Amino acid sequence: MSENTKRLLSTLLVLGAQSPERALSSKDLADKLGIDVLSVEAELKRLVEAGYAQAVAHEGVTKIYLTGTGVITASSTYS
Repeated sequence: MSENTKRLLSTLLVLGAQSPERALSSKDLADKLGIDVLSVEAELKRLVEAGYAQAVAHEGVTKIYLTGTGVITASSTYS
């Protein structure tokens, strides 16, 4: 798992993006991490495909939140 992927998982966990109501946009995440939006979107696509995150549309904007598996994986980076 790349360093950016770990940072992204950790950021989603720390910011509480663990439900559709708390989901964050790729722009929000890019701003928080200081990474360009295209890089964040590429990482998010991999996280969704791996089952660590789920995408949800909210007012025309795609937002991402962690699945249960994503929460466990993100939490394991701290141990």
